[in-house]
Amino acid sequence: MDKIISLEFTYRSKPYYALIRTKEYKGEKLHSVTIMNGDLERKLYGHHVIIEKDGVFQSAEEILNKEIAELKQSIAQALCQLQQSAV
Repeated sequence: MDKIISLEFTYRSKPYYALIRTKEYKGEKLHSVTIMNGDLERKLYGHHVIIEKDGVFQSAEEILNKEIAELKQSIAQALCQLQQSAV
């Protein structure tokens, strides 16, 4: 069963919110991100999946655009911090 959480993250010194849908697939956790900001959601389009394998968060695909990589890294860091605080 999928799990959905709300996540606050900081991108370029501003707070934003995202919904994270988590599901298990072949021993990995897949986190699908939906940002609650239209401009950032459009920017992340096609790069919205974060894989968690053995406690490490990584992009599901290579990101060549520096701005998109920075955005996704901000979300992954917030997700990691949330999981560490839950332990």
